[in-house]
Amino acid sequence: VAFADTPLDRAPGQIIPAARRAAYSAFLMAEPRLMEPTMEVEVLAPVDVAPAVHKVLRRRRGHVVAEAPKPGTPFFVLRGFVPVMDSFGLETDLRTHTAGQAMLLQVFSRWDVVPGDPLDSSIELRPLEAQPTHALAREFTVKTRRRKGLAEDVTIQRFFDEDMLVELARHHA
Repeated sequence: VAFADTPLDRAPGQIIPAARRAAYSAFLMAEPRLMEPTMEVEVLAPVDVAPAVHKVLRRRRGHVVAEAPKPGTPFFVLRGFVPVMDSFGLETDLRTHTAGQAMLLQVFSRWDVVPGDPLDSSIELRPLEAQPTHALAREFTVKTRRRKGLAEDVTIQRFFDEDMLVELARHHA
């Protein structure tokens, strides 16, 4: 690594912007992914409403990991995971679809990767429609950037000079 000869060219005002551009471009070239919090859910319900519970969880991007009868009762206990984004109103939805027979317990469990590429600008988002699973990361990114008043697309060209882009393209060709 070669530094500039004069102290003025090695000042923080020269080094920090260059380091920032290098870090931002490295993040973008590393194919970033979004993470989302996931809730562990436990549903206590009669056996005859199990299909309705499964249907509600599937509709909310959830999945069931364990199901077992509760000894000495006519109930079964179902354990699964639901993304926090889709967990709002889950208890009301479960009670509606099970005629009030299901009881729900939710607790934060872990962070999971959101399906899709948040930087894929080829994905067309339709307003007021549920997006397919592969477009969720892009939808989250676009909506967040709009809310913050930022441009929808993040491009690496902002962080490179023209000569650097040509050199990068040559290495990847």
